[in-house]
Amino acid sequence: YKFFNQSNIYKGEIENNNVTNKEIETCDSWEYDHSFYASTVVTEWNLVCDKEWLISMSKSIFVVGNIISATLLSYFADKFGRKPIILICSILSIVSAITCAFASSFIMFAVARLFIAVGVTGADIIAFVLLMEIIGPERRAFYGIGVNFGWILGYFIPPGIAWLLRDWFWMQIVLTMPCTILILLWWLLPESPRWLLSHRKKEAALKVLSRAAKMNGSHCPKLDAKLEEIISKTNKKCEKRASSNILQLFKPGLWQKTVVLFYVWCVVAFMYYGISYNTNELAGDPFLNYILYGVVEIVAYILAFFFIQSKGRKYPVVVTLVIAGASCLLIYPIPDDPIWMRTVMHLLGKLCITCSFAIIYVFTAEIFPTVVRSIGLGSSCLGARLGSIIAPFVRELGRAIHPIVPQIIFGILAAIAGILVLLLPETKDCNVPDTVEDAVGVSRNRSSKNEA
Repeated sequence: YKFFNQSNIYKGEIENNNVTNKEIETCDSWEYDHSFYASTVVTEWNLVCDKEWLISMSKSIFVVGNIISATLLSYFADKFGRKPIILICSILSIVSAITCAFASSFIMFAVARLFIAVGVTGADIIAFVLLMEIIGPERRAFYGIGVNFGWILGYFIPPGIAWLLRDWFWMQIVLTMPCTILILLWWLLPESPRWLLSHRKKEAALKVLSRAAKMNGSHCPKLDAKLEEIISKTNKKCEKRASSNILQLFKPGLWQKTVVLFYVWCVVAFMYYGISYNTNELAGDPFLNYILYGVVEIVAYILAFFFIQSKGRKYPVVVTLVIAGASCLLIYPIPDDPIWMRTVMHLLGKLCITCSFAIIYVFTAEIFPTVVRSIGLGSSCLGARLGSIIAPFVRELGRAIHPIVPQIIFGILAAIAGILVLLLPETKDCNVPDTVEDAVGVSRNRSSKNEA
């Protein structure tokens, strides 16, 4: 007689319904169900039984890579420029992804994933900063929200690739293509003229701006004079500029914004992933719920664009946070029948928190000055990573105590975040600040207008 328990085989004899003379043998091979997937990471390295914890460890290592990128590469982008760091991140992502696919051991696979996280997260943050710095105030909302549709593509495309290939190796290879395309298009990217000006690179900034004017068909006869005037003013502001480092985020007038944004990003990511992790707990078809989540993301970004264009940044974030928190609190008081009512409230929470996420990205990039914009956005993303790490454990807390506990936590944290956002300045139709003094001045000017 044989029976199995995790990674062990117990051999024995049955006497009077009792197992006697048990012998323990360790499993040395496994058979997997290949009816849907030909090969997965789990089957590649037998991540089952006593090795199952390595799956979670791999996810944690990936988050560590996110954290390293949000802090270290953001600093390098403020110090050495946006464009070169984007190239380094893209190359790192490709090399690491290929290494991951050809990994000969799980340790090699996990380490490669860490560097994938460093490269992908760095490129994401710094490219967004570059976008915000080369777009004028009137177009910043359109492009700032528009880039989120790339996230939507990432939401729908990988499951389709997995369904077609059904092999993790080839899926890993295919997913390196976007980074390859980015390297090919990298040569078309301009360096941030704001960064160049803040680092006194006059000729390079003039070259970038002149090229932009030519591409836009602008033939202003006084363009050169205007550029020289901008360079002169920027240099005067930068006379007392300290080197770009994270300590500048905590200077008087800026540290409050840094702390508030860190907390808000943490809460938004915490709720975003916390709500997303509960998809399987919704009533109805899980595949339909997944599709509904994707549709909700699209609607959320469209709403975010209209909100940010007409109402600004601050108040839409406040309203969407409060509604998201309220919808979470109202899920469990709603009766089970009809089941669609709970699903609607769940999707409303998802809609609002996704909308908040989209707007807070643009809002943060507009609040921090050029000299520390990458570091500032990176530190905020660090808060988001913290929230995403905590989110899965809150679901377990709900299972251990009561299902309503996560919803109460979501509601309270969202309310606090909404109140704190009121302390931030509105940035709609404002030029992004270049120095710490500019960033502090935006708050003072807005406060004066509100008092008037």
